[in-house]
Amino acid sequence: MLWIALYLPQLPLDLAYRRWPEALHDTLDRTVPIVVAEAKRIRWANPCARDAGIEIGMQESSAHARAADLVLMARDLGAKAKAIIEVALWALHFTPQVSLQADGVLLEVAASVRLFGGRENLLRSLRDGVRELGLTPQLALAPTATAAWLLAQHADALYADSESCTAMLDRLPVHLLQSVQAHLDTLHAIGCQQIGQLRNLPRTGITRRFGAAVLTELDKAFGSEPEVLAWYEPPETFCARLELPARVDNTEALLFAARRLLMQMTGWLVSRHAAVSRFSLLLHHETVRHREHTISTVLITLGSASRDLVHLTLLLQEHLAKVTLSASVIELSLQAEEIVQLAAPNSELFPTAVNQAESLGRLMERLASRLGQEAISRFALAADHRPERCSTRTPALAAPASRNSRSEALAAAFPTRPSWLLAQPIPLLIRRHKPFYQSSLRLLAGPERIEAGWWDDALATRDYFIARNDAHLLLWIYRERQGADVSEPGWFLHGFFA
Repeated sequence: MLWIALYLPQLPLDLAYRRWPEALHDTLDRTVPIVVAEAKRIRWANPCARDAGIEIGMQESSAHARAADLVLMARDLGAKAKAIIEVALWALHFTPQVSLQADGVLLEVAASVRLFGGRENLLRSLRDGVRELGLTPQLALAPTATAAWLLAQHADALYADSESCTAMLDRLPVHLLQSVQAHLDTLHAIGCQQIGQLRNLPRTGITRRFGAAVLTELDKAFGSEPEVLAWYEPPETFCARLELPARVDNTEALLFAARRLLMQMTGWLVSRHAAVSRFSLLLHHETVRHREHTISTVLITLGSASRDLVHLTLLLQEHLAKVTLSASVIELSLQAEEIVQLAAPNSELFPTAVNQAESLGRLMERLASRLGQEAISRFALAADHRPERCSTRTPALAAPASRNSRSEALAAAFPTRPSWLLAQPIPLLIRRHKPFYQSSLRLLAGPERIEAGWWDDALATRDYFIARNDAHLLLWIYRERQGADVSEPGWFLHGFFA
């Protein structure tokens, strides 16, 4: 097995930074002292606060005395839990085996390394996504979950294999073990500073003085005892919300925040082996001055279901470009309206019909998002035997009508139709009692009798034939039946065969 530990060492501080726009974060590190407190003591501090002399564990009153412009925030456990869920949903892009921890997640990735192009590419993609969510990760890789978690808490980018794992763990500080937190003073008093020194103590003495939980944690870290973790199970439906750090008055600024929600939705889709065919972005407006406009909805319908983050981002960008905000936006919500089951795509050497259909669907989505859905249409069958009325134009992205096996069998048995149907039939000349088009026509097949339209006062009583002229051009012609209510019964050209 191979485990990646994703530890978030300054998660409360990262959540505090989310209250400011992303572009200001570097400036905050240098100019604004920000701390997060818990139980009246400072637990996290940014670089500017540390430069002002504020230390971890200091009381709030002392911190205010060191920096008059101090920004002090209380730890928000609810926001912390939501942030860990965001990270878990992103991690589901890489493996279905994700376990939630107090300050991060654990991923079992033995089967995913090759799929994502090697260990380095997988770690890079995982890290980049967490940073895009606005969080600071520390990653470690090890053969056991407990070992990976201990390494990640100590430093970033520690990668241990089965040969080096024991030596790396032995050098770690003993205070990283969760089971010894109540006994740190005793361990330091006897000179036990590292995990390796603790392991060298008699096991019976460790159990008697510190409890069996210490040996259990050590054995799990070194692979002597199996580990049982609970896997994260995403909800049945997806709906995520994101509070914006400031009022937003233009749609371009919304895309950055909306992409964070898309990252969560695509991870949720991967975990369910599904793709989205329709989703909506809800814009929650400021209601202090604009009570009549509280929520605006941006509905995106796809031509073919997808869970590709890049494609969904581009599609959302096209739709947002056409939105005019009636009031400032203070919060976003993303909902997956319709999903379909979709297995992971197979790698193929040559293009297939499936890939070509997917490319066509994405082209229609881009055109519809720019020009409007009414500008892109497709043909659909209509229940009418008259050729000029047997098809209709429908929006290209509308869901096609369901077809049962009986209708499919009838469609397969339907007579041959020309590829080019004229908008209005053309009367044909009659020479030597034969229809004429560039030359006398020779009837090859027919007649196919069509008699319909009595219900809408557009009666058609025709006998259709496939004909050919001397230039070997195939025509679709018909003759009005005797007794038809027409001013000049005769032969008419209605279409051409390719």
